[in-house]
Amino acid sequence: MEVSASLRLWGGAERLMCKVIHGSEALGWSGDDALAIASGPTGHAACWQALGLQEQCWNHINGLDALPLTVIEELRPHLEILARMGIHTIGQFKKLPRHGITRRFGALALDALDAAEGRRNESYVWIQQTARFHLERELPARAEQNEMIERAFMPCLHALSAWLLARQAGVMAIELELLHDGPPHSRFELRCAGPTRDVQRFSRILSERLIRFRLPRPAYGIAITVNEVIDLPHRTEDFLGNGHESEQAMHELIERLQARLGTDRVCQLSIEDEHRPEKVVHYSVMESASAWPPRHNAAAGPIHDIGQIPHRPAWLLRQPLPLAMQQHRPAYHGPLQLLCGPERIEAGWWDEAPDSIVQRDYFIARSPQQSLLWIFRTPAHDWYLHGFFS
Repeated sequence: MEVSASLRLWGGAERLMCKVIHGSEALGWSGDDALAIASGPTGHAACWQALGLQEQCWNHINGLDALPLTVIEELRPHLEILARMGIHTIGQFKKLPRHGITRRFGALALDALDAAEGRRNESYVWIQQTARFHLERELPARAEQNEMIERAFMPCLHALSAWLLARQAGVMAIELELLHDGPPHSRFELRCAGPTRDVQRFSRILSERLIRFRLPRPAYGIAITVNEVIDLPHRTEDFLGNGHESEQAMHELIERLQARLGTDRVCQLSIEDEHRPEKVVHYSVMESASAWPPRHNAAAGPIHDIGQIPHRPAWLLRQPLPLAMQQHRPAYHGPLQLLCGPERIEAGWWDEAPDSIVQRDYFIARSPQQSLLWIFRTPAHDWYLHGFFS
């Protein structure tokens, strides 16, 4: 990695090195045999020193001269000849005449050495991110419990987060697969409330999902796949706050509920532009938590603006309750006192169902217990209770 232009951003080379080591441990690379890190004035020098640390298990390398020739890829076909000549390190190789090296081993080895020591410009190969993420990993032992499965997936989720960060993208669905000795393999999906690349959110959803997952048989490997990503640029922190925190918390709550209870068990309410009270509020399954907050489809303005629309009760009965008559008045635990009305609602003729047509005269009434009720009268002069005011 070329880091000279951003060392001050990370607080120096030492702090950046520590951050790389901690990040590699989160990806499952721990121990001296898994990761070797070194620095140098050029890319070739740093790479060769890292290879020397890994091959020789040295704690420290002072310069390039002590490194074995095995770190130079261009010289690997000639290592046997050089060994017979008694040349095993870069320092010994540099003492040979340059024209003799070019004649016997080619110019590529000298070009690489000059690039490592800064006498020749280096050309770096840019990392190209693929459009589809797929990572498959074999487990060190058969996983027989969900806790082992969760620990095994965590390095994969860290790798996915880094891949998404490089693409400035987020994901809403992650396909996970458990590999068994015999088919079929176990597959399940993690769904997020909105585009994200946060490892902590991935971990919480995975934990909730595994609570209701039954491992059919031990798994020898795992696989994680993402086929579709969504652009998610970096967001600048707002000093005063603009509501992103509360919206994000709601999204995380929804996705945890969907992971724990199932997608078909999490529903939402939305308000429709409808005159019939029982059809104003629409109750539906939340297929994707990205639909939160629900949109208000009514064209008549805010539902809470009492100056524009009449009062509505807080509690609406699922089915209107027929009322008896007492003293020529509708009764509910005694005769009711009509306070205001009527408000006529006549609608539904555009629907094909015959029972969708309504013609009602609504009144606000007070019961003998001093509660406020919402009642209506049909053209046949039948009375019904439809709701209670808080």
